[in-house]
Amino acid sequence: MIVRTASWGVLLVVGACMVSINAQQTTTYGKQLRWVTQWNSLDFVFSSPREREEALASKRFIPANCIPLDMDVDYNSNSIRSRVFITVPRFIEGIPATLGIISQQQGASGPLIEPYPNAAIQATPEDGRCQGIVSVFRTTIDECNRLWVVDTGKIGDRRICLPKIVAFDLRTDQIIHQYQIPANQLMCDVSLLVSILVDVRDPPPSGTCSNTMIYAADVTGSGLIVYDMARGKSWRVTNKLMNPNPDHGTFTIANESFDLMDGMISMALSPKAPSDFTFNSAYGVSNKRPAVLSDLLLFFHALASISENAVRTSVLHNDTMWAEDVGAMPRAFRSIGRRTTQSAAEAMDSNGNLFFGLLNQMAIACWDSTTNYNPNNFKIVSQNQDTLQFPSGVKIVRNRKGIEELWVMTCRFQKIMTGTLNMNETNFRVQAIQIPELLDGSRTCRLR
Repeated sequence: MIVRTASWGVLLVVGACMVSINAQQTTTYGKQLRWVTQWNSLDFVFSSPREREEALASKRFIPANCIPLDMDVDYNSNSIRSRVFITVPRFIEGIPATLGIISQQQGASGPLIEPYPNAAIQATPEDGRCQGIVSVFRTTIDECNRLWVVDTGKIGDRRICLPKIVAFDLRTDQIIHQYQIPANQLMCDVSLLVSILVDVRDPPPSGTCSNTMIYAADVTGSGLIVYDMARGKSWRVTNKLMNPNPDHGTFTIANESFDLMDGMISMALSPKAPSDFTFNSAYGVSNKRPAVLSDLLLFFHALASISENAVRTSVLHNDTMWAEDVGAMPRAFRSIGRRTTQSAAEAMDSNGNLFFGLLNQMAIACWDSTTNYNPNNFKIVSQNQDTLQFPSGVKIVRNRKGIEELWVMTCRFQKIMTGTLNMNETNFRVQAIQIPELLDGSRTCRLR
């Protein structure tokens, strides 16, 4: 059964389309995420069949090269129909659009991807003028109804343009903010900014959304770009915990192994109005409320690592200190604990539960951040050795009824890295579930 875009706004509310599990074919555990859509390979919306054929003939479109990595959900810009955004990074040539919406049009392998906000802004990434979008790995939607991306400016390892931060108004689908990151904040041609996290300091209804901080992770340069939107200024932050760990550079998923030494890849923020736990469990200090409630914790990890780390956002916001030394305050960054395996994406809900993939277990785990970060305090909320191979995108989304949902994209990345991707099999999936159902009505995922 294919759930079309128009139905996604009610998919989780009505509780339809539960995944059917065959225990003899796949090992499962916990609640099974609900199927939203899936593909063997991606296809795109073109202006005409002729344009599609020309794109295939010119190798502007090579289906085997199109790998979706991340998604996010827009429930708010349209009261009737929700939208699911998807990113397709330009790891290589042959990708007609790097940012799109899962459309209602169906292709041979699933719904077509419609370029967002249009095809023209992405069609000629190598034109040298750097006015369009070159390549996007991850995206995020903030509480101000803005879609944010960081454009890497790269096709594969080739630097086409300097990276830039771009924001779209989801009500008008227009670019409302752009910022080009200065070259001196990058590691020459090494830097690749793949993940973006948005910290709105003056959210609605009382705020104007102008006081916004952006964090962009440099996965190959092992650093962090911090951008102050109000001042139009950015700076680079580095710490040893952002580096890959050689001991964890080999990944094994579904009996296939590959090597990848990627650094800082994923981030999550503690809740906006933090209670005491966000400032004591991770740091091991006394049970006292912080003096400044807007001083959140930024959780982060490298891909080639099993360590989860944290730093106070107030440390990151001291631009004068970082301008003088990009490696300042090394001990302000703490390793808060370790997993048993690597993890890609993570996201935290409003109750301080951190959801993240466990790569070699093909599972989604949850950690209650009032507890110590270790496997004894992790709850495996969903495991499926078929449908949860490499969760590359994890999002917490609040639906129109105010209920938080967990959305997950998987991309079988191990098959891409080992050259075993079979386009006759299901390779890419979007799945979701309401968090109260996932946690059996509990506010936390603490183990009982």
